[in-house]
Amino acid sequence: MGKVNSIFKVSGKLGDYVFYELNGKQVVRKAAGKKRGPKSEAQKKNEVQNTEFAKASSAGKFLRAGLAEECRRMNDRYLYRKVNKLMLELKAADGAEKGQRTPAGGLGTPEGRAILRDFRFHKKYGHFPKLNSAVRQRGKAVLHLSPSRQPVDGITELQINLDNGDFRRQVHAAPEISAQNRAEVPLGFRRRKGYRDLLFIWGEGFLQGVVVAEE
Repeated sequence: MGKVNSIFKVSGKLGDYVFYELNGKQVVRKAAGKKRGPKSEAQKKNEVQNTEFAKASSAGKFLRAGLAEECRRMNDRYLYRKVNKLMLELKAADGAEKGQRTPAGGLGTPEGRAILRDFRFHKKYGHFPKLNSAVRQRGKAVLHLSPSRQPVDGITELQINLDNGDFRRQVHAAPEISAQNRAEVPLGFRRRKGYRDLLFIWGEGFLQGVVVAEE
């Protein structure tokens, strides 16, 4: 600690030094540096959770961008919260070690595919159509739907990388649904490494989708 002889009064931190008054005299001391030691287990766990949460939040934003037109039709100002929650559930389904789990990884598991299939983008309740599965077969997707009186107005094919947000999309007309509740849709995109192929059915008041499975 040192004394300051000056006609000017200085207080507070200035550079690496702290100026203050003690017993009526102005003194200065060197500012204490931050002590950095090994991180505690709680700090490490918190960092892992923050990293995975950020990845899930980004993935939710990417999915909403890929389905921007369909999401707007849902007319739900809080839809982003539901989608973010969906991404967290998908992330939790990923079998990778903590800190490396992602929503994209979760979609590669049976549990994750079921989570997406059962997710409802719409906030209304009703007897809406449901797409139970979509299987790729020779350039087309074979769909199995639950019966419903409400028609499907269209299908959106979305190929998306949930890690960087890159996507391609194509809208298909509503297919003819057989008495066995099956339909076929031509796929516009070939499989691509790092991307997930998704199909979404939509209509008046509803939006729901699945991962396109391989034959």
